[in-house]
Amino acid sequence: GRAIRDRVVVIDDTLDQARFPQSVQGLDLPPITHGVGLPLVRDRVIVGALTVARVAGRPPFTDLEREGLQIVAGHVALAVANAYLHAEMSELAVRDPLTGLANRRHFDEALDRMLAVHRRDRLGAGRPLSAIMFDLDHFGAFNKEHGHQVGDAVLKTFGDVLATRFRAGDLVARVGGEEFVAVLDGVDRQGAVRIADEVRELLAARRIRTQEGLELHVTVSAGCAELDPAEPTRESLLRTADVALFMAKRSGRDRVVAA
Repeated sequence: GRAIRDRVVVIDDTLDQARFPQSVQGLDLPPITHGVGLPLVRDRVIVGALTVARVAGRPPFTDLEREGLQIVAGHVALAVANAYLHAEMSELAVRDPLTGLANRRHFDEALDRMLAVHRRDRLGAGRPLSAIMFDLDHFGAFNKEHGHQVGDAVLKTFGDVLATRFRAGDLVARVGGEEFVAVLDGVDRQGAVRIADEVRELLAARRIRTQEGLELHVTVSAGCAELDPAEPTRESLLRTADVALFMAKRSGRDRVVAA
């Protein structure tokens, strides 16, 4: 902790069991008297700390050992930073950077896996699976009138509504500019309609504030469909939901339609 806080190598040649961190107090450790804490720094950012201890009866760390440990800490810091970078790149590969929802590529792959499970289990007691297609109403005109910055705020707001309303096990993605889709495992068409209407109402209650202080009202249309056991494919499910969405928009928008 001191190494991280002060960004310096901390040397302690008077360690004893009573001063160990709570996380290791109960472990069966040999008596330790010498310790070195080294901050892990990469590009001037602290990414962790490396602690090395020496058991009682051994001499303190020499200057040469301390120098070597700092070289080791540099390699460890690079490895940790690379692990963070790899995790970040992996996340970007499956997430829409604006809303944080799944992107189209991840959505297609994940839905194919879900449908494969349903086709495999179709001879047993099958469970329903439904899709909801969402489309923000008049988003193109809204974006043109108020600018892309406000448009991005609308997309982020709707992404937050979806992330808040749906379960962790649901598949929710942004699949186009203002188009979103949610796939609900274990939910029939009637349940999908109810959930979609809740989402519509949640968005209607939100207000988008512009830099000029204006409060803007945004609505969304939705189309719902349930997986057809006779044609349990991604194309069939999404096509039916898309038809329902088209019907919702043709009927006046700001509504939910099931097909």
